[in-house]
Amino acid sequence: MLDPDEITYWLLGPARILPSPAPLLQALAERLVQAGYPLWRLSFHLPQFQPQISAAAYEWRPTYKEVREIRFERALSETPTYHDSPMGEMHRTGRIVRRRLVGPDADLSFPLLRELRAEGCTDYALMPMRFGVDHWTTGFGLASDDPAGFTDEQIACVEKLLPALGAVCEIMVDRQKMGQLLETYVGREASRRILDGEMVRGGARSLEAVILFCDMRGFTARAEVTPRDALLQLMNEYFTIVVGAVHGAGGEVLKFMGDGILAIFRLGDGEATAEACARGLIGALDAFAGIDAMNVRRRVEGLDAIDAGISLHVGEVIFGNIGAPDRLDFTVVGPEVNRAARIEQMTKLVGRRILTSSRFAELSPVRLISAGTRRLRGVAEPQELFTPAPDLAGESVPDAA
Repeated sequence: MLDPDEITYWLLGPARILPSPAPLLQALAERLVQAGYPLWRLSFHLPQFQPQISAAAYEWRPTYKEVREIRFERALSETPTYHDSPMGEMHRTGRIVRRRLVGPDADLSFPLLRELRAEGCTDYALMPMRFGVDHWTTGFGLASDDPAGFTDEQIACVEKLLPALGAVCEIMVDRQKMGQLLETYVGREASRRILDGEMVRGGARSLEAVILFCDMRGFTARAEVTPRDALLQLMNEYFTIVVGAVHGAGGEVLKFMGDGILAIFRLGDGEATAEACARGLIGALDAFAGIDAMNVRRRVEGLDAIDAGISLHVGEVIFGNIGAPDRLDFTVVGPEVNRAARIEQMTKLVGRRILTSSRFAELSPVRLISAGTRRLRGVAEPQELFTPAPDLAGESVPDAA
């Protein structure tokens, strides 16, 4: 028989230091089974703090090798799937949703219940589990395939556990929340280092990386005449394309600067510089492939095309905390970063979408051709710039200067 006090003690003690919700659910399911619960499925839903994901469901079944995680997009809460479900019913009423799925008292009023019944489920309960700080209500679900299902006493015992279970889940959600929000706003590596305690101004280290700058052309003039909502939609679509291309090639976006992007492709363990250069060039080419596809659609819709310039350079950067005592930025700085920014500024003048430094061209495994020698602001000596060959970049080559 289940002892609620014993399980509560475990939840508020050893369970609090479990690393994530999945092992928590696994351990709780094992304890309920040992107490005689005829469990066929055990699950709970927890909020997520990511731009596209609103919640994650964790599901245990005795036939699974491990707890499964299912993520839900934010738009789901506005769909009939959510409203016509036990979760929607529980959120509307704030009360437990208990349904027998077989026998004379069977209630299959939701599509999910019919699906569970088809899989052999006989009894289902979804209980509200509340988080104190945000007053957020989630669901803790039990399902059985035993002909007799759960007893009322078993359901009542589980309800007594929910305040303690909710407290532990809230701790885990807060841990995830900090990591997810940091990763969203500062990137994967920066968020990891901040969470590891690197929060002191001046704390930085040097590393070798390919540096990528991307800037939309004509943005200032466009912003003057484009309605607010249309401008935001354009910027979001543009950033989705460019950031997706950078991430897809293994890069890391560090900063948005108006309509500009700063990203790096760090040299991994044992990775040759040539490989990082190749990834940087792939990211740039994929970005323009996405922009070109976007422009085809914009022309069909009667909108003008957009364009951008991208620079690629490779060198040593300083990566770490920079700023005021109480307002820091985790970014990269250094002369090589400045040089990459100056090269990007030359893309419009030279008439090329992609320009690279001579060092990048020397290290790149892909053949690049000269785009002429130019003076970069703040750089003493003229610099020869390079660009992808016409058959790679899909554009004509202007006369070198």
